[in-house]
Amino acid sequence: MDAQVSGTVVFDEIAGCLFLAHGNIRTPVVWPAGASWRADPPAVELQGRLIEPGMSVEGGGGYLKYERLKESAGIAVADAAQACAGPTGEVAFFNIGGNVKVITD
Repeated sequence: MDAQVSGTVVFDEIAGCLFLAHGNIRTPVVWPAGASWRADPPAVELQGRLIEPGMSVEGGGGYLKYERLKESAGIAVADAAQACAGPTGEVAFFNIGGNVKVITD
Protein backbone atom coordinates (compact mmCIF):
# COMPACT_ATOMS: atom_id res chain seq x y z
CA MET A 1 0.00 0.00 0.00
CA ASP A 2 1.43 3.31 -1.10
CA ALA A 3 -0.76 5.85 0.68
CA GLN A 4 0.58 8.15 3.38
CA VAL A 5 -1.01 7.48 6.78
CA SER A 6 -0.68 10.42 9.14
CA GLY A 7 -2.32 12.27 11.99
CA THR A 8 -2.14 13.19 15.63
CA VAL A 9 -2.38 10.32 18.10
CA VAL A 10 -5.49 10.56 20.30
CA PHE A 11 -6.58 8.19 23.05
CA ASP A 12 -10.29 8.15 23.91
CA GLU A 13 -10.48 6.86 27.50
CA ILE A 14 -14.24 6.34 27.41
CA ALA A 15 -14.18 4.23 24.24
CA GLY A 16 -10.79 2.70 25.07
CA CYS A 17 -9.68 3.42 21.50
CA LEU A 18 -6.54 4.86 19.97
CA PHE A 19 -7.04 7.10 16.93
CA LEU A 20 -5.18 9.17 14.38
CA ALA A 21 -6.89 12.54 14.15
CA HIS A 22 -7.08 15.04 11.29
CA GLY A 23 -9.05 17.99 12.58
CA ASN A 24 -12.44 16.61 13.67
CA ILE A 25 -11.99 13.26 11.89
CA ARG A 26 -10.68 10.39 14.00
CA THR A 27 -9.68 7.03 12.54
CA PRO A 28 -8.74 3.95 14.57
CA VAL A 29 -5.17 2.89 13.89
CA VAL A 30 -3.40 -0.43 13.34
CA TRP A 31 0.34 -0.11 14.00
CA PRO A 32 3.11 -2.09 12.26
CA ALA A 33 4.23 -5.47 13.55
CA GLY A 34 6.27 -5.19 16.73
CA ALA A 35 4.21 -2.39 18.27
CA SER A 36 2.94 -2.85 21.81
CA TRP A 37 0.48 -0.98 23.98
CA ARG A 38 1.41 0.63 27.30
CA ALA A 39 -1.74 1.35 29.30
CA ASP A 40 -0.52 3.74 31.98
CA PRO A 41 0.16 6.34 30.82
CA PRO A 42 -1.24 5.49 27.38
CA ALA A 43 1.40 5.07 24.69
CA VAL A 44 2.49 2.79 21.87
CA GLU A 45 5.97 1.35 22.05
CA LEU A 46 7.33 1.08 18.52
CA GLN A 47 10.76 0.95 16.95
CA GLY A 48 12.51 1.79 20.21
CA ARG A 49 10.45 4.84 21.13
CA LEU A 50 7.20 5.78 22.83
CA ILE A 51 4.47 7.30 20.73
CA GLU A 52 2.12 9.17 23.04
CA PRO A 53 -1.20 10.99 22.61
CA GLY A 54 -0.61 14.44 21.15
CA MET A 55 2.27 13.32 18.93
CA SER A 56 1.95 13.54 15.14
CA VAL A 57 3.06 10.54 13.10
CA GLU A 58 3.30 9.46 9.47
CA GLY A 59 4.21 6.38 7.51
CA GLY A 60 3.27 4.21 4.56
CA GLY A 61 0.04 2.27 4.51
CA GLY A 62 -3.58 3.02 3.74
CA TYR A 63 -7.09 3.53 5.04
CA LEU A 64 -8.94 0.23 4.95
CA LYS A 65 -12.50 -0.92 5.44
CA TYR A 66 -13.29 -4.05 7.47
CA GLU A 67 -13.07 -6.70 4.73
CA ARG A 68 -9.71 -5.48 3.42
CA LEU A 69 -8.36 -5.10 6.95
CA LYS A 70 -9.42 -8.66 7.72
CA GLU A 71 -7.47 -9.87 4.66
CA SER A 72 -4.39 -7.83 5.59
CA ALA A 73 -4.21 -8.26 9.37
CA GLY A 74 -6.59 -11.06 10.33
CA ILE A 75 -10.03 -11.22 11.86
CA ALA A 76 -9.00 -10.46 15.47
CA VAL A 77 -7.29 -7.20 14.49
CA ALA A 78 -10.12 -6.27 12.12
CA ASP A 79 -12.78 -6.91 14.78
CA ALA A 80 -10.92 -4.87 17.42
CA ALA A 81 -10.41 -1.94 15.04
CA GLN A 82 -13.97 -2.09 13.75
CA ALA A 83 -15.27 -1.71 17.31
CA CYS A 84 -13.68 1.78 17.31
CA ALA A 85 -14.46 2.72 13.70
CA GLY A 86 -16.80 5.61 13.10
CA PRO A 87 -19.36 6.17 10.36
CA THR A 88 -16.85 5.70 7.53
CA GLY A 89 -15.79 2.31 8.84
CA GLU A 90 -12.22 3.11 7.82
CA VAL A 91 -9.14 2.20 9.81
CA ALA A 92 -5.67 3.76 9.43
CA PHE A 93 -3.30 0.88 8.70
CA PHE A 94 0.48 1.23 8.74
CA ASN A 95 2.33 -1.27 6.52
CA ILE A 96 3.30 -4.36 8.51
CA GLY A 97 7.06 -3.83 8.21
CA GLY A 98 6.80 -0.08 7.75
CA ASN A 99 8.58 2.74 9.49
CA VAL A 100 6.45 5.22 11.46
CA LYS A 101 8.01 8.64 11.86
CA VAL A 102 7.19 11.09 14.62
CA ILE A 103 6.71 14.55 13.09
CA THR A 104 8.08 17.49 15.03
CA ASP A 105 7.32 21.07 14.09
